[in-house]
Amino acid sequence: MNSASSLEHASRWAGRGLCVATAILWSTSGLFIKKLTAESGAAWSGWQVAGARSLFAGITLLALARIWPRRPADSEVPLAPTRWSWLPDGRQIILAIVYAGTLLPYVLAQTFTTTANAIFLQYTAPVYILFLSPWLLREKPKTADLLSLPLLIVGIFVILSAELNFASGTFGNVMALISGVGYALVMLLMRKWRNQGAGGGIAMGNFLLAAIGIGVACRSAQGFVWPDLRSGAQILWLGVFQIGLAYFLFQGALRRITAVEASLLTLIEPVLCPLWAWFYVADVPPRRSMLGAGIILLTLAANTVWKARTES
Repeated sequence: MNSASSLEHASRWAGRGLCVATAILWSTSGLFIKKLTAESGAAWSGWQVAGARSLFAGITLLALARIWPRRPADSEVPLAPTRWSWLPDGRQIILAIVYAGTLLPYVLAQTFTTTANAIFLQYTAPVYILFLSPWLLREKPKTADLLSLPLLIVGIFVILSAELNFASGTFGNVMALISGVGYALVMLLMRKWRNQGAGGGIAMGNFLLAAIGIGVACRSAQGFVWPDLRSGAQILWLGVFQIGLAYFLFQGALRRITAVEASLLTLIEPVLCPLWAWFYVADVPPRRSMLGAGIILLTLAANTVWKARTES
C-alpha cells in the first residue's frame, strides 16, 4: 500500500471513529428532552427546548470554528474537521433551512409521541440516503451497505417494538417522519458541500431554529419558562455537546466517508438510548432491546470487517 493509499485508508477510519463519537453524543437527547418537557420536570414546551438547545449549539459551532487551527493546503488531512467558511450561492441558506426543518420536528415528535416512535421514524433516513446518494452525490452504495441496511432496520424495530404505537400520537408520528426525511437531506448536503465548509450552514440553521423556537415559546399561553440550575445544566448539555460538538465531529466524518456509511454507523444511537436509561434512571432494558442491540452491533461489525478486508 503506497503513501497516498495509506493516507486515504487512515482518513476513512478516522471518519468512522468521528461517526461513532457523533452517535454517542446524539444518543443522550431522549433523556433530557423528556425531562425538560415533562410536567413533573421543568415543564418546558417543545418549542422552548428546540430554541434554547439550538441557541447554545450555534454558539458552540461558532466557537469551535474560531479556535480550531486552520489546515495548511499542503498538509495531511487531520483527525478532526477544520474551520469552515461561509458558503456562497445560497447553499448555506438552503442547508440552514433543511437543518432547522429537521431538528424542530424531532423535538416536537419527542413531545407528542413516544421516544420509540420518534427514533424509529427518524431512522428511516438511511433508506432515503441509499436511493438519493447515487443521484445527488454520484456515490454508488457498496454491497456491504446494501446487505446491512435491512438487518439494521430490523434491529431498530426489535429494540423499540415494545413502545411503538402508531395508532395514537398522529401529529408526533408525522413530525418524526418529516425529521427522518430532513435528517437524510442534511447528511446528503453536508457530504455534497463538505469542502465548502458546510458547518456554516449548520450554525446558521441553529440560530434560525433558536429564533423560531424561543419566539413561539414567548408568545405562547405558557410563556417562556426561565431555567433553574438543573434545567439549565440539561439544556447546556443538549446544546453544547449533544448538538454543537456532535455536528462539528459529524462534519469531519462526512469529509472522509460516504453519506450511506455515515448513516449506517450513526444507527449506534438507538443501541445506546436504552443503555443511558439503564445507567441514568436504573431502568433495566428489556430482553428485546438487548437482542436488537446485538443485531445492530453484529451487523455493523460485519460491515466494517468486510470493508476493511476489501480496502486492504
